[in-house]
Amino acid sequence: MIIETKNKTINLVLRTRKIVDIANLLKNNNFEEAFTKAYSICDSEALSKIIYKLAETEDGKSAFTTSNDVYEFIDNCRLEGMTIANIYERIAEALNEEGFFKKKMKKKELEEMMSNPLSTIDMNKLIQKSAENAISKMTEQQFEGAVPQNYKA
Repeated sequence: MIIETKNKTINLVLRTRKIVDIANLLKNNNFEEAFTKAYSICDSEALSKIIYKLAETEDGKSAFTTSNDVYEFIDNCRLEGMTIANIYERIAEALNEEGFFKKKMKKKELEEMMSNPLSTIDMNKLIQKSAENAISKMTEQQFEGAVPQNYKA
């Protein structure tokens, strides 16, 4: 996948090892979840990490030497009329086409997935927190009557 500006042309090379590395960089075991969350909030830092990891020159070497180079490239894209959301969208389409999501989606399905506000919620953490609250309330109710109210130590 090529992203081009007047000053630089980069080739984003999609490989499984790179996808796993990106998930780790974004501190998530699930790449699709990490990418979707970053895309839905247009996370510039995550985008820079994704581009940094995927971008290669024609001879297979990294296209960028520092993250500042990536930020400069993103700024050049923006100056040429491409938004951060546009860049994410192009990357998402390429990832989908190459089969890096759970299933290949049609363009409309992909757009719906990326615009879903629930995609930014970590459901495991939400469920864990709800379970902890429920257990805490049940424990309080169990022990409410166990100690007499007039008890003095």
